[in-house]
Amino acid sequence: MATEDNTPNQLETDDDGGYGQSRVYTWLDDRLDLNDQFLGKAFPEDKYASFLLGEVSLFSFVILVMTGTFLGLLYRPGAAATEYTGAAAQYAGTEVPVAFASVLRITYDVPFGMFTRMVHHWAAFVFIAAIGLHMLRVFFSGAYRNPRELNWVVGATLLFISLGEAVFGYALPFDEYASTATGIAFTIAGSIPYVGETLKLLIFGGEWPDNAAVILPRLFFFHTFLIPLIIGGLIAVHMLLLVRQKHTEQKGTRDSDEQHGVEENDQSRVVGVPLVPNQAAVTVVVFLGVLGVIALLAAFFPVQRLPIWGPNNPTSTPGSVAPDWYLMWVFGILKIVTFVPKTEFVGGVIAPGIIATVLVLWPFIDYSDREVHFTADPIRRPKQTAVGVAAITMVLILSIAGMNTGLVKFLALFGVETTSGGVLLPLQILTVVVPVLWGLITYVVLKRGVERRDVEDPSETAAEADAD
Repeated sequence: MATEDNTPNQLETDDDGGYGQSRVYTWLDDRLDLNDQFLGKAFPEDKYASFLLGEVSLFSFVILVMTGTFLGLLYRPGAAATEYTGAAAQYAGTEVPVAFASVLRITYDVPFGMFTRMVHHWAAFVFIAAIGLHMLRVFFSGAYRNPRELNWVVGATLLFISLGEAVFGYALPFDEYASTATGIAFTIAGSIPYVGETLKLLIFGGEWPDNAAVILPRLFFFHTFLIPLIIGGLIAVHMLLLVRQKHTEQKGTRDSDEQHGVEENDQSRVVGVPLVPNQAAVTVVVFLGVLGVIALLAAFFPVQRLPIWGPNNPTSTPGSVAPDWYLMWVFGILKIVTFVPKTEFVGGVIAPGIIATVLVLWPFIDYSDREVHFTADPIRRPKQTAVGVAAITMVLILSIAGMNTGLVKFLALFGVETTSGGVLLPLQILTVVVPVLWGLITYVVLKRGVERRDVEDPSETAAEADAD
């Protein structure tokens, strides 16, 4: 179906099925002055359903807010000792921190409390995974190019703020895992020259976990109110820019439209379905699908089980603590840069900061003066695709480096006896060599493929260059 977003009131005046023929719409329009141009906004046809990744991340955030509100009403952010008298026999009658006791009650004493906690955790995993995959789709299809650079910047910022939101949430149960993981974050924050210690004092209120009684309420405020508000605002900006600029479009969806005389590269027309009712129906299905998948994961794959870790113990430091998968690459950097001075600052601030800056500013690095409204074929963009492949490879190796103790156990299964120190040098070399090698291989293979296509069918190249 083809429609034009920039034709005012087309759907109200057309005689072939616009909203003006609907009695419900007319009744509502008389009272609310509906904008039928917005209701008829065209969503692009999508052969691979990849455009729905943005909706998956949005609905995951909605589920996070809903479950977080429920949990926040029952959680108590305190570090003072209190006697736990709930159903968890392991801790019944013992004194534990207030925050730990409140999470125990939520988990074992409140109906559906454990299930809600698990849904909250899995929704966070799906939220960040969907943002990451959504950004990969945008990157490899070149959808970040002029005029959508600003929306890429908003999306990339959204990703990193979401990672920070997860870190703030680590501390709240005040168990051994929370205490150790948050301690690593505080060490990194304090390693920033000149401002690190001031940062910890002004923003958090002191050292962790000594000042946990002050820090926990602040982290609770950041995690449940301030950061979600910022994320919600960025999502709103992201959506407004999307509505204003419209989606990019897959050229292959125009096959049927061309039969009606519409030129393949006519950028004034958008091929797709209207927001209401077509896309709205798809949206409902996607939301129910996301909710169902997260609920199944929460029911069959529990995470963050408190009794395993126990309450915060200032006299012990468990060695098996590691961040969740989406921050494992930062943990890996910390482990492989042990040879440089100020390891925490270099590995926890400088290196991730450089990677984040390049990602945010990528549309200005790969800048184009011409406006582009069609997705690109990654095969025909050897340089950009090679950069993307190299970046993904580097993140994977850094994540493996973050799990070096698991790597040692895995190698032992094949008779390779080594230690965490023994795999350090190979991981340092692989982090540099493998991404470069994969990037070069990708570039050479795609470059040769493009040249071969150009020889076989020069008209195809000319058409794509005109569209891009």
